[in-house]
Amino acid sequence: MKIALCFLLSGILLQYIFVPVADAQIALQRVRIFDGNVGTDKVILVEESKSEDKLKGYFVLNRGKSVEEVHPFSVDLSGRKPFFQSDLYVGPVNSSMNDSMQWNGKLKLMNKKKKFLFFRPKADFALSLRPEVSARPSERYQNEFFNNIEVKSNIIYGKANGYWTSSPYSNDPYVVTLGKGLIKTFKDDQLLDLKMDLYFSRTDSLKKKPVVMLIHGGAFYIGSKESACEQALAYALAKRGYFVASIDYRLGFKPTATEIEMSAYRAIQDAHAALRFLAHHSPGIGLDPNQVYVGGTSAGAVASLNVAFMDNDERPARILEAEKKGAVGKIEESGNRYTETFKIKGVANMWGAVSDLNIIDADEKIPVLSIHGTDDVVVPFEYDFPFRNSLMLNRVIMDKMYGSKPIHDRLNILGIKNKLVALPGKGHEPELETFNTLNTYIDTLIFHTSEFFYEQTAPSVFLPASQLSVKAESPLKNMYYEVTNGNVVEIQAEGGVKASSNPADATIIWFDKANARKVKILSSNQFDAWSLKEFPVEVVK
Repeated sequence: MKIALCFLLSGILLQYIFVPVADAQIALQRVRIFDGNVGTDKVILVEESKSEDKLKGYFVLNRGKSVEEVHPFSVDLSGRKPFFQSDLYVGPVNSSMNDSMQWNGKLKLMNKKKKFLFFRPKADFALSLRPEVSARPSERYQNEFFNNIEVKSNIIYGKANGYWTSSPYSNDPYVVTLGKGLIKTFKDDQLLDLKMDLYFSRTDSLKKKPVVMLIHGGAFYIGSKESACEQALAYALAKRGYFVASIDYRLGFKPTATEIEMSAYRAIQDAHAALRFLAHHSPGIGLDPNQVYVGGTSAGAVASLNVAFMDNDERPARILEAEKKGAVGKIEESGNRYTETFKIKGVANMWGAVSDLNIIDADEKIPVLSIHGTDDVVVPFEYDFPFRNSLMLNRVIMDKMYGSKPIHDRLNILGIKNKLVALPGKGHEPELETFNTLNTYIDTLIFHTSEFFYEQTAPSVFLPASQLSVKAESPLKNMYYEVTNGNVVEIQAEGGVKASSNPADATIIWFDKANARKVKILSSNQFDAWSLKEFPVEVVK
């Protein structure tokens, strides 16, 4: 019997309790738990420790109440028969184990009055081990998950007329570049190949991955998809499990307000064409066109915000006028003939801006992360002219723009999820030490973008505030919760124990004298994204 009882209590199947750690990984702590009855009492027992001679733990009565007293117990295994001791039940155990999931027997109650002067009462008991939860949460999207990133370069995603698609004078100062490029802009434009680089892991077996498309900066005049910042971001995100595309797009403009605005519009058209290309080829390259993120720096951030929020009827007046003259088409009418659709689920705006806040509508629930230096003189942090150090020429050929701060305010007013990371005292391109040399601020960008995209990829759990307050005498009930973009894998409690072995059931018996009480919900989804959410629970008299 001693061997049987020891085997039962040490070999019960495992029930998980979830403990978040500092680096956002999901750690699992194993505890042993089983359900049953002692006499007419329904009990839930939890083992806390075990040794060769003793088992210790606690149990609660399951009487249909939300709050119960905790009863410590121990089982002494050193004698001829196991001896169970607690404040409710004391005595030796006689039992037989029918199989690995059931334990049945009798407990002689030494703490109860004798019957007929000689015999102690006995209580039948039956215990069932809770089924194991086979969850194996991964760190995908939260940490670098893959090391073998492959890059497919210069994939042609479309063709369009323009001046150039990669800076021809990338090592020159910007003013010199403008001067040299000016000669090319007065020549006839030409049909250009639009290219992208793809970053992914060949060992990734996930069939439909979320995709991130990056757009480089350079004032719609210089830059390329091989820029140091975009490459660093692409590798970091691909290592976390995203399918990443970094695009080139049409650059260059004549020094007029209409031409400058037209250059930004061409970038938006090209970004849209690239997303259509990815959506068209999604079955073959293993991505989900309905889980798309776009992001970029400077001009790339401007293009990202506009491709996410701007509709054809919201285009600037100069673009609408040019369309009437046949000079341009709609956003989706350039670059290629693909018609597949996609859904943008988030934007990483790194020191970008928009010319009109009204393109962000209340029904466009696209979350936005904005990172911006407060002393940026190239793209305003607030509402101002770009290139403020250009001897007033910016006021002649450029319009004022709304930077990350007013974008943040607009999103807040409309109730759209967003986060503003203001960098006090920092200017434009804070991550660059020299033209193409990164400094430690690239780590800031990688941290915030990867955290932001993970939050949009992972499941989201909601519990109404009314569920988080329990009256001490209230009846036991299943807590109401909602999960979007995924499904519950397991629910556990701190300062309480679940009344049911059903992994998704949130019926919890809370301990009357617990120091803290939390309900913990672990969920996952089709992207192998895992989320652990904790909600504090208060017991009131």
